[in-house]
Amino acid sequence: MASPTLRTARAVAANFSWTLPAVCLLGAAGALAQTGPAPDGTTLPEVRVEARGADPATERASVGGLGEAPISRTPQSISVIRTETMRELGEQSLSSAIRSETSAGDAYNTIGYVETLQVRGFVLDNALNYRRDGLAISNHAPVAFENKEGIEILKGVSGLQSGVSAPGGMVNYVLKRPTTAPLRDVFFGVSERGTTLLQGDFGGRLGEDNRFGYRVNLAGEERRPMVHDAPGDRTFVSGFFDMRLPGAALLEAEFENHRVRQRSVPGFGLLDGNGDGVADTLPAPIDPRINLNDQPWSQPFESDSTIGSIRFQQAFATTWFYGLRYGAQNIRTNDRLAFPDGCSSGPNYVYPGFCGNYDFDVYDYRSENEQRRMRTAEAFLHGEFGTGALRHELSAGVKRIRYSERYDPMQTYNWVGVSNVFSPQVLPEDPTPSTLNTLSDMRSDELYLTDTLRFERWSLWLGLRHSNMTRSSERTDGSESVSYEQSFNTPWAALGYEPWVGGFGYLSAGKGVETEVVPNRPLQYVNYGAVLPALESKQLELGFKQVLPGAGLASVALFEIRKPYGQDVAQDDGRLLRVPDGQEARHRGLELAWLGRPTRSLALQAQATLIDAKITSSLDPALVGNRPTNVAPAAVSLLAAWQVPGASRLTWTNRVVYSGPKQVTADNSIELPWSWQLDTALAYRQPTASGLLTWRLGIDNLFDRRYWREAPTQYWGGTYLFPAMPRTLRASLQMTF
Repeated sequence: MASPTLRTARAVAANFSWTLPAVCLLGAAGALAQTGPAPDGTTLPEVRVEARGADPATERASVGGLGEAPISRTPQSISVIRTETMRELGEQSLSSAIRSETSAGDAYNTIGYVETLQVRGFVLDNALNYRRDGLAISNHAPVAFENKEGIEILKGVSGLQSGVSAPGGMVNYVLKRPTTAPLRDVFFGVSERGTTLLQGDFGGRLGEDNRFGYRVNLAGEERRPMVHDAPGDRTFVSGFFDMRLPGAALLEAEFENHRVRQRSVPGFGLLDGNGDGVADTLPAPIDPRINLNDQPWSQPFESDSTIGSIRFQQAFATTWFYGLRYGAQNIRTNDRLAFPDGCSSGPNYVYPGFCGNYDFDVYDYRSENEQRRMRTAEAFLHGEFGTGALRHELSAGVKRIRYSERYDPMQTYNWVGVSNVFSPQVLPEDPTPSTLNTLSDMRSDELYLTDTLRFERWSLWLGLRHSNMTRSSERTDGSESVSYEQSFNTPWAALGYEPWVGGFGYLSAGKGVETEVVPNRPLQYVNYGAVLPALESKQLELGFKQVLPGAGLASVALFEIRKPYGQDVAQDDGRLLRVPDGQEARHRGLELAWLGRPTRSLALQAQATLIDAKITSSLDPALVGNRPTNVAPAAVSLLAAWQVPGASRLTWTNRVVYSGPKQVTADNSIELPWSWQLDTALAYRQPTASGLLTWRLGIDNLFDRRYWREAPTQYWGGTYLFPAMPRTLRASLQMTF
């Protein structure tokens, strides 16, 4: 049974579409009332907006799991993306938020679907590599940023933070918390072909000694993207509440509900130019406004995600505290589209890809009532103590994660005909259930211990996590039941040294563990839907960070990650058998970053990443030495925010990103060329008697450049091409009272 908090969230969201404007207006009216005289004739204090500073020298992040040290003195590569910066650039999606992060990239990110990241060239696991205020969540739902303070990205093997996860890194969404001063913030934005967003953010403290705190966020959006035939809408509500208890204790409870409904936009494919059944031609960039999911019967992707948690923390002694926290997440999804997949209209069947004349097969795909549940419980202890000249920072804890995926007995995946990119054909629908689904469960019990030892300029960072994991899968007819249990130790260690004031060098090594599930495609795989035994990844990293005058931070990191993969082996019946540990990839790279303010009116953020990624072993010798697909060997970004001289309230922000080339096919015969894009935005802050008005105007892809931005190969072998979005204009008004 759902908790009262989660049931309340669902009830609020069910009636949310018409209440948002009223709530926002009431909040604004309440804020205006607070700036006037009180009933007794006295004048209330001026309202102030509380925001976390973005000083790169003192920035902290919890995603690393190593205590309270700032990022500038932590032996890890961590980036923090603040939602303040996202708002300046008009970013409303995970894909756009990480555009300046050169070590992160897209992994089949498109309109109207769940977004996934790759970090250091490795795709993150949607069920294991994402956190929300440190608690595990499934990423198989669109993310709302209205109640997020920032996005923390740990780059590298994350075995210290999570016993089982992909080796590329970890993403943690940091929640907004109650403000000390009253906050009333209303935002209205217009973009694309009529997309409108209305958002309210309200916070403050109540009661004797400000004992009770609250932060409420609400949003409603009508989506009319630049892509044709992809309308949608969403509603969002969240609440974060805390209570300060006697004895330096804190009790927190929070929830959010996010409902999204939008028609998806599938990717394009390579072309079979000579009719031999092999798609080996990269088409010129196609009009990004085309949506191949344009059949009259096409239905929207739907997601209803509810998350909640409760947390208790108690300090004891001077430098010690313990805590308990529990989180629950329920996701219900209806995944539906007219899916372009291969081509049968030519002399030979093409898969993956399209025929040379841009024909493609269309499948009626419907997976209704997908349900994913995540439950996480954790107890932890943290403290500091000394042993002689050594100082220790100790953390210990126990964590339990339960994750399940449940589906209806059958899904639909039926061929309905052939269409064309430039001459769409109306085809008949076929919603007949045709394919068994696979149910899966994952249980993980973890114990962890970290200790940071400091002696003068030296520091030693030690960590160990023991994980006992059970995974099982079963087809919905009760057949092909697979279950296994494994235990892992994922150690991590780093040696740090501060050679001078502001400088910090480190050498670290660690392990990670990852699991894999065979694609649920019975016509393609013998062991479709089965879970495979977990495999271990390893990482070495050498880095240096320097705090610079003007609150700047420069960093450099060299890394090597080795990751084993499952690989497909052809069987006598023409299908494939996926076996564990059939292939290994080695990614070596260099990351450079600088954040700072060279002048009072100019803030800069520059990043560059070089990755030498190779397949080092494989059951197919022809692949050894090749580069993995969709991994850019080089990426550069520059973000500059300039306070215009003579107009101190006006800020002009520009961002340029440069990336490529990316391999499209496993044999490295086709690659996407280099690409670049410039985004620009203006923000004018206008003080008023009651607060602040912020006017924003921005343009993404200012020069309307046409290019393929990514070419992901999916885990079932499908290869897709996604174009960059065309020039996009947006405008917004934010009122803070």
